[in-house]
Amino acid sequence: MSRHVNKKRRTKRDRQGRSVSVRCTRKSNRATMKRTKGTSRALPKFSTGEEHRTVSKNGAPIHSKRARAFQSPKSELEAAIQRFVDLYDFAPLAYVSFDRAGRIEEANLAATELLREPRDLLIGRPFAFYVSDLDLFMRHLLYCRTSQRRVETELQLKPRKGERIPAQLLSTPITSTTRNGALLYQTAIIDLSERKRHEQRLAEQARLLDLSNDAIIVHDLNDRVTYWNKGATKIYGYAPEEALGKVTHDLLKTEAPEPLSKIYEKLVRDNRWEGEVVHTRRDGRRLTMFSRWALDRDAQGNRAYVLETNNDITRRKEAEAALQKSKKLLEKHVRERTHELRVANKELEDEIARRKGLEGEILEISDREQQRLGQELHDGLCQHLTAVAFMARSVALRLKNHRVIEVNDIEKIAQLVNDAATDTRDLSRALHRADIDAAGLVNALQDLVDREVWKTPCRLEIKPTFHIDDDAAASHLYRIAREAVINANKHAQAREIVVALGRSRKGLVLSVTDDGGGFPVELNNAHGLGFHIMNYRARSIGGCLEIKCPKKGGTRVTCLFAG
Repeated sequence: MSRHVNKKRRTKRDRQGRSVSVRCTRKSNRATMKRTKGTSRALPKFSTGEEHRTVSKNGAPIHSKRARAFQSPKSELEAAIQRFVDLYDFAPLAYVSFDRAGRIEEANLAATELLREPRDLLIGRPFAFYVSDLDLFMRHLLYCRTSQRRVETELQLKPRKGERIPAQLLSTPITSTTRNGALLYQTAIIDLSERKRHEQRLAEQARLLDLSNDAIIVHDLNDRVTYWNKGATKIYGYAPEEALGKVTHDLLKTEAPEPLSKIYEKLVRDNRWEGEVVHTRRDGRRLTMFSRWALDRDAQGNRAYVLETNNDITRRKEAEAALQKSKKLLEKHVRERTHELRVANKELEDEIARRKGLEGEILEISDREQQRLGQELHDGLCQHLTAVAFMARSVALRLKNHRVIEVNDIEKIAQLVNDAATDTRDLSRALHRADIDAAGLVNALQDLVDREVWKTPCRLEIKPTFHIDDDAAASHLYRIAREAVINANKHAQAREIVVALGRSRKGLVLSVTDDGGGFPVELNNAHGLGFHIMNYRARSIGGCLEIKCPKKGGTRVTCLFAG
């Protein structure tokens, strides 16, 4: 560069007839060229100024109006050139200009930063010095020589310091005014590092999408495929190059649950849609897919792409169909089995009824046995006690022979024995009472509580709401009440026993309540106080038996049944 400037200076000094103002202008131009270094070579050369001055008749130079008029455009041109130099020099994009041999003739500040080299070292150096692939750059230079259009090439730059930089060269042929019209190639250097990183991220994301077993398809607003992952290839059988650019619904013969126009209306409104569709593989096999569509919009909110994710649910649908078939078959078997169970249940109910009849007969046998025992007590014990009474009288008669004994004493003994016999007969009648019907239940219970054999006073309470029509139920209620009264007299040590008949919302209620010490827990077992006998009688009439100890003390035996 310095040799070129010195040559220009010598040329200027050899010229004659230059005015002082022209030399000042030259000096100013040289200062500008020095400040902008290599970029000043793009500036056009100015004239000597001889055409801007006039000469008088005697040869003396004079300033005419015409000369003054040319001074203003000249200043404007210099200012415009300076603005262009500044724009070029401080442009954010790196620019260099190299000749046909590839030597750098011009470079702006962005180029020096990108190549990490001062401008004075860049100028005159081959651009290939900063390229990692020399053959690629030489082909680029060859294309520049043979083409009148812009030449584009992507390559790797090799700065003096730092890592290699992926870049794109955009070279345009221009004519240099500073080199006598020499042809230069003004080249914009675009740093592709960020774009490459973005492409790498996209490639990584695409690789991750390829890991999915689902078919992931991206298509534009014309339904033409722009992305087709490996999952889609595996499911549908089409390679990406076969699917890209095709209309998805034509390629896959989509069968949707509703018209596609309505689906797109929902997609535009909600930005998403999902549902079951039927697609056809390349081999013609139909697949049932669960499809999810998502609408992508650009920064302005305009529709851009549609992301479609399809999950193959064909096997699941087939399994559901098989399950439905099995369900129907099972329902058929259940109906048949239910009929069999109903028949068996009817037989079981008949058997239960028969057994209940047998249980009733057993109860009747038990009652007859009690009757027999009562009869034996009456005929046996009573007769024995009577004999004892007669023997006592005989003893009394014999004793008269020895000493005088009061006959009344012996008769009193006989009377006591007779009373015992009477009590035995009463107890016998209590053990066996004639069958109780519904009409005689109240009287039978009244007779039960009025007996003198009880050591604890008993009383009967009848609520006006109580009424019974079932004779069998009345008989069982009487026997439950009698068993409860007997147990209370034996174990309760109560002051009073109350037998009550009434009605609740659930049905008729029989209760036997005492105010004694409470019902011992250990007596509520399989052998305790005839509990199971009472419980069996309650269940025989469709009721339930309950024994509780109220908080205030005592025991309450309750039989509840629907009457």
